[in-house]
Amino acid sequence: MNNAYQRKKEPELVRQRILDSAIQLATEKGVASMSIQAVADMAGVTKGGVFHHFANKHLLIENMLQYILMQFDQEVDHQITQDSQPYGCFTRAYIELTLTNEAFGVHSLWASLSMIMVTEKSFSDLWNNWLAQRLQRHEATDSDIQLKILRYAADGAWFIESLDPKKMDDLLILKEELIQRSYSPT
Repeated sequence: MNNAYQRKKEPELVRQRILDSAIQLATEKGVASMSIQAVADMAGVTKGGVFHHFANKHLLIENMLQYILMQFDQEVDHQITQDSQPYGCFTRAYIELTLTNEAFGVHSLWASLSMIMVTEKSFSDLWNNWLAQRLQRHEATDSDIQLKILRYAADGAWFIESLDPKKMDDLLILKEELIQRSYSPT
């Protein structure tokens, strides 16, 4: 017999709510301060419900980073489709998203969660694998050493700005210069 008041199970929606809650809490409090109980409370599930979807905090964080990386990847594709110049198209998308994009730039949710990829090897492997796949995919257009230098410069600018977010005008000028330099091999 079916109970008319029984809640309908929607595991994918629950899983997404848990991820969204974890992302929000990690952004507000930092990953180290994010507790499973706080994630459960925010997502409206029990602590056991979180563990049903993610066996431990490490797996929750890993899935959270994979989810955000997937969104970043989709936005890279979108940026590339908007670019009429093949040479350096991935590098320009990377610079644009890394430095000033609202969702993924210096002062974004992505930026606050990216630091964990810098500090923990298992999470940095996610980033390194993504980047290696992207560079392989864009080998014909973005393998030039000059473009690699531009991507490294964008990474450095992102890191410095995240430590001392006072010179946004300088960052915009730098971003435009990096993008301009990405159009032709020199």
